Amino acid sequence: MIIPAISYGFGNENRYNLPQIPESIQLALYKYDLYMQYRSELWESVIENDVKVQTVHLPIDALRRDFDTIFQIIVDGLQHSGCTHYVVHPNKGIKEFIDNFLATKLNVKLCVENFQWRTNKVYRTPLYIAERIMQDENLSMTFDTTHSEDVWFDHRILPFILKHTSVIHLSNRAKGVGQHMPFTAPNGSLNLVKFARELKYKYHWSGIVVLEYMEEYQDKLLKNYSYLKRLIS
Repeated sequence: MIIPAISYGFGNENRYNLPQIPESIQLALYKYDLYMQYRSELWESVIENDVKVQTVHLPIDALRRDFDTIFQIIVDGLQHSGCTHYVVHPNKGIKEFIDNFLATKLNVKLCVENFQWRTNKVYRTPLYIAERIMQDENLSMTFDTTHSEDVWFDHRILPFILKHTSVIHLSNRAKGVGQHMPFTAPNGSLNLVKFARELKYKYHWSGIVVLEYMEEYQDKLLKNYSYLKRLIS
């Protein structure tokens, strides 16, 4: 089963906020300070509106903070929404963060997000991430399409990547324009409409597909969400 969701940031100061909280979300906690500011109000709103929190995106600077501080966010998410998938960027300190997370033995999945390959950076590419996460059932991958070089979409390697992926961040990119564009963008470099269809009908993949767009494309999210649901229905 494929579960569609929208990346949503809570709070009026949050540039990823929407006029109305969607029914199915990735809770985008990109900024730790904003989370702490709205912590109580956020979870009250989630419960009152019966929002399905499919995944929580941990703060961008999570690995620069004390582990227990970030782990409390995971505990909050599990207690208040039942969310079992938590996305983290593979920044400096990711190895230690993973070790600390596994030591807690909390029954949730930490989903390491891929980025473009960089020298002397660990756990950036899908294969590098897969090599680590296949060692533990509480680790998984977030496959971000806009971060992924074309080679990772090759039909000979994609099934292996998807086998180790629980969350997909679906957005397009275009040279000279940028990343995290609508997945339907006519000027996008990736054919993500075909990709979304093939997730179900060719690869028989199950997991969470999150529309994660830059601020200037937020007005496209709800329409694209409805379209995504039709593509995978």
